[in-house]
Amino acid sequence: MKLVFEAVLFILTITGISAHGAGADAILKRIRESNNDTNRVLAYIEYGQFLENKNLDSAGKYYLKAGSLSDRIGYNMGKFKFRSNYTYILNLQGKFEPALKLNKESLAIARDMRHTINIGKSLANIAASYTYMGNFTEAIKYYQQSADIFEKEGKTQYLPTLYLNTGTAFEHANLFNKSVVYKQKALKLARPMNDSLQLADILTNLGGCFFNLKKYQKSIAHYTEGLSIAQKINSDIFVIQAYGGLCRTNRALKQLGKAKDFGEKGLKLARKTKNVFLEMECLRALMFVAEDLNQPEVSEKYTAEALKIAEENKMNDHLIELYEDYATDKARKNDYKSAYDYLTKYVMLNDSIQGKDVQKQLQELDTKYLTAQKEKQIITLEKEKQTRTTLIYSLVTGLIVLLLIAMLVYRNIMIRKKIAEKEVLQLQQERQLLATHSILKGQEEERKRVARDLHDGLGGLLSGIKLTLNSVKGNVILPEASAMTFSRALNQLDGAISEMRRVAHSMMPETLVRFGLIDALTDFCDGISYSGQLRVSMYTFGFEKRLDSSVEIVLYRIVQELLNNVLKYADATEAQVQLTRQGNNVSLTVEDNGKGFDMEDLNQNKGTGLRNVRARVDYLNGKLDIRSKPNEGTSILVEITV
Repeated sequence: MKLVFEAVLFILTITGISAHGAGADAILKRIRESNNDTNRVLAYIEYGQFLENKNLDSAGKYYLKAGSLSDRIGYNMGKFKFRSNYTYILNLQGKFEPALKLNKESLAIARDMRHTINIGKSLANIAASYTYMGNFTEAIKYYQQSADIFEKEGKTQYLPTLYLNTGTAFEHANLFNKSVVYKQKALKLARPMNDSLQLADILTNLGGCFFNLKKYQKSIAHYTEGLSIAQKINSDIFVIQAYGGLCRTNRALKQLGKAKDFGEKGLKLARKTKNVFLEMECLRALMFVAEDLNQPEVSEKYTAEALKIAEENKMNDHLIELYEDYATDKARKNDYKSAYDYLTKYVMLNDSIQGKDVQKQLQELDTKYLTAQKEKQIITLEKEKQTRTTLIYSLVTGLIVLLLIAMLVYRNIMIRKKIAEKEVLQLQQERQLLATHSILKGQEEERKRVARDLHDGLGGLLSGIKLTLNSVKGNVILPEASAMTFSRALNQLDGAISEMRRVAHSMMPETLVRFGLIDALTDFCDGISYSGQLRVSMYTFGFEKRLDSSVEIVLYRIVQELLNNVLKYADATEAQVQLTRQGNNVSLTVEDNGKGFDMEDLNQNKGTGLRNVRARVDYLNGKLDIRSKPNEGTSILVEITV
C-alpha cells in the first residue's frame, strides 16, 4: 500500500519571516501598537506563521488581514508574502485551484518588483500546487526553474526544500527510488543548517519513502527522529505525519499495539488542528489495524468516518476501496440493504472508470481502422497521380513533333491532377467526419442498448420477483417478525427497481425516444428545478414537428452537458434554456446567473465538458459561441442547420 499522506505538506512558504521562534504576546503587542502600515502587515504575517501548526483557520484569518491591508496601502512585498503564506493554508484545506491561482499572482508580483529570489520562491510554490493536482511533469519543470535561480544566486539555504519537493513529485509518480535520492540530498544539505522545522519535514517525508520501498526499519528510524524534532518545536503537522507513518510501519511489522497507539495519537491531533487530509489517512491506518486486531465494529467506525471525509473532498481513488470495505462491514452485521447500497456505489464508480477506459480503447481501434482504410485509398490515388505525371513526360518527350496535341494532353492531365488532389483532400475530411460520427453514434447506441437491457431485462425480472413475492405474501401466514422482514425485503426490492429505472433513464430517457426533444428537455429541466439545486426555465418556439432522432439526441446531450457544468462550477441560482426553430435553422441558448469566468482562461484551459460540447456541435456542422465575464454569468449559443 502506497503511503501518500505526507503530500499535503510540501508547499514552499519561505518568505524571509520566521514567527515560530517569537513569542505570541510580543507579536500581538506589535499589532496593537502599530499603525495601518507595513509594520502591521509584517506582524500579521508573523502571527499567522505562529498559528500555522496550531489552528489553520486562525492562521488563515491573519494572512487575509495582511493581504487586505497590503492592497489598501499598495505594499507589493506584503501582497507577495500574503499569497506565499496563504496558499499553504489553502493546500492543507484541499483548495488546490485557488492556491495555484494565488501562486501565479505572486509570480507576477515578484517579476514586477524584479525580485529574483521571490521569483524563485513563486516558481517553487507553483510547482508544489501542480504536485497537489497530480501534474508531476509541470511540477518538476517549475522546481528545476526555481533551483536554477537559487543556485545562480548562491541561495543554498532554499535548496533542501526544493530537493524535498522534487522528490515528493517523483514519489507521487511512483518513482520511489528516484524520490529517495532527492530527499536524501535534501537531508544532507539541511542538517548543517540547524533548521528544526525543515529537518522535521524532510525526515518524516523520507520515512514515507522508505515505507513505500518496504524498508521498514529505515522508515521507523526517520519517523522517530522527525517526531522527536517536531515535538520539541511544537509542530503539530509534522507530529501527526510522524504518528501516522509509525502507525502504518508498525502494522507492517505486526506490532499492532504500537501501531494502534500511534494512530490514535495522530488522529486526535489531526482533528484538533482540523487537517482533514491527515485525519483521513490516520483513520484509514487505524481501520486496517482494527481489522488485524479482529475488531470489526471498530474497523467499521473508522471506515465510515474516513468515507465521509473522502466523499466530502471527492477523493475518488480512496472512495473505491472505502465503498467496498464499508459494504463488507455492513454485510458482516447482516445489514444487507446498506451493504447492497455501498456495493452498488462501488460497482458504479469502479465501472465508470473502467468503462471510460474500454470506451476509449474501442474508439481508438475504430479510428485506427478507418484511418488505415482511408490511407490505402490516398496511397492508391498518389500512385495514380505519379503514373499520370510519368505519362505526361513520356508524351512530351516522344511527341515533340505533335506539340499542339501534347500541350492539349498536358492540360487535360493537369486538370485530372487537380481533381485527384481535391479527392485526396475530400477523403481526408471525410475520414475525420466519419471518425467523429462513429464515436458519437457508438456512444448513443451503447447508451440505448444498456438502457434497454436494464429496463426490459433486469426491470422485468425484478418486477416478476416482486409480483411473486406479493402473491406469496397474500397466500402465506407468517409470524409477525418474519412478516416485518418480508415487508422490509419488498421495500428494498422497490428501491432497487426505482434505482434501476433512474439509471436506465439517465442512459437514454424514454421521453426522448417516444415523445421527442422538447418533452425530454422539459422533464430534464424540471427534474433539476425540483431538486432545489438550480431553478431552470425553458422556452421553445417553432417545434411543431420533430427533428431527426439523431439530431435530437445530440442536442439533448449538449443541453445535458451544459446544465451539468452550471451545477458543478457556476454557483448559479437560475438558468434558462431557449430552443427556437425558423425553417431549417435551429438555435439553442443556455444562460446562467453564476460567477462566470475569464474568456482568456477558457482559451488556455478547456475542460472535458466543453470539449464534448464542441465535438457534438462540429458533428452537426454547427456554430458554437461562448460569452462570459467574472461575476456576470455565462451565455452559450449553438446554431445548426437541419
